[in-house]
Amino acid sequence: SKMRSLLVLFVVVGLSLEAIPCDIDVKLSSKTEKKFRVDFVVPSLKVKADNIIFDGIDQNKKISVKGDDCDSAQWIIQSFKLNNETNEWEHVRNVSAKFFGNGYIKFIFNDDLAPTLKDKIGVWSTEGNFW
Repeated sequence: SKMRSLLVLFVVVGLSLEAIPCDIDVKLSSKTEKKFRVDFVVPSLKVKADNIIFDGIDQNKKISVKGDDCDSAQWIIQSFKLNNETNEWEHVRNVSAKFFGNGYIKFIFNDDLAPTLKDKIGVWSTEGNFW
């Protein structure tokens, strides 16, 4: 009986360490006239999309993330604003979380340029600072 409960414990621990696959479209949408940049990274899949530039309202971009190990590290979305005097990009905000599932997530960027989670279907998240 003690051995059986130990065995069950090992099975549960084993499942939680398994890589979780995903097929997720990450949609980014500008809700501001301001020019800004987004860098997007999924470390566990070595996916990196940086220097995504928005310069008008209602512009949309899509990044497809597909792989076998989606949630072993937090995904990172960084936003930057353009300093008109120096013409340099200045960091605005980092948000991060682990995502997994099959579907899409949508982030919008308002005048504050902070990545804001607007919508998600078929996608789950953990350990995030989006809330």
